[in-house]
Amino acid sequence: MKTKLVLSIALSLLIGLGGCHSNRNQSDYCTVKGTVKGLKDGTKLELQDEFQHFKVIANTTVKDGAFEFHPNISSPTHVYLYVTNKKQLKDFILEPGTILVEVDADDEEDYRYGAQGTPSNDIERRYRTLADNGDDEAARAIMDSILSTEQTGALALDFAHNICDSTAQVLGVLDRLTPELANLDFVAEFRDDLMRRLKTEAGGMYIDMVYPDVNGNPIRLSSVVNNPNNRYVLVDFWATWCSSCVAKIPELTEIYAKYHEKGLELYGISLDVYPEEWENYVKARNFAWVNVCEGCGGGKKNSKVWYDYSLSGIPTTVLIDCQTGIIIARDKKTDELDAMLTELLP
Repeated sequence: MKTKLVLSIALSLLIGLGGCHSNRNQSDYCTVKGTVKGLKDGTKLELQDEFQHFKVIANTTVKDGAFEFHPNISSPTHVYLYVTNKKQLKDFILEPGTILVEVDADDEEDYRYGAQGTPSNDIERRYRTLADNGDDEAARAIMDSILSTEQTGALALDFAHNICDSTAQVLGVLDRLTPELANLDFVAEFRDDLMRRLKTEAGGMYIDMVYPDVNGNPIRLSSVVNNPNNRYVLVDFWATWCSSCVAKIPELTEIYAKYHEKGLELYGISLDVYPEEWENYVKARNFAWVNVCEGCGGGKKNSKVWYDYSLSGIPTTVLIDCQTGIIIARDKKTDELDAMLTELLP
């Protein structure tokens, strides 16, 4: 009953978003209002438009513990709120209305709960809350409704790009996007990425790489895969600027401690913008597993790793069978990965 109710609410909201356009002037299209903890007054903030390759579309500063944006856009999109040139704080849908954002920069989990006050953001916040509370059935019902034929706009593209792990389902979303989204270079490139991703999903062969560790020593992925002590290698694509990547480190630490002696090795590949920040971060925490840095700042335009593995975002993980070189899992949740490794490495 609970799942049906959630699904009904989700569908009604999403159908209502079919006309998510505004006749107002661009400067009045939407307002983003927020409060912030953990940042000093005068801190510079910016909104980056994911669908325009993270172009900065608005700037503001923190004043009296609050901030406000008036982005100059004409149609809904997915944006990231950043401390300028530094930390990611939130992500949410930019759409008509007043979008409310509460930021706690000192809480590493705060980024998970984006914004509220408009239909897309309210339903996405509901999805994240259900998922984090372990109500997988209700969360899945919302995601399925967002990715259904009823929804063809920015929220569907956001979920397709950043949450959905079914390549077939994502391609279906791209086939029915609104013309204004379907014609974006971002979408054409995403489609190409998906076709390449098929080669590095479960059943595909891993692609080798070689990058330096914190001591400047080059470490080739194939040397780790071919190490006779290793039965499986988990490759973790991450960066210190990525809040969700940092939040996942304790989970990876537990996985490593539990399975390393049984034959699991981790190969962390950083996509940091500034390699020295990655080096200081890794040295300060004395990670036990292999850590290397590509040193190009990430993004498919800069990064061979991003291109080869068709990353849509980070963190991303792939699990490699060392005997065959075949990828046997990609982007498993930590509990799913744990269950899988329990069977593989009893």
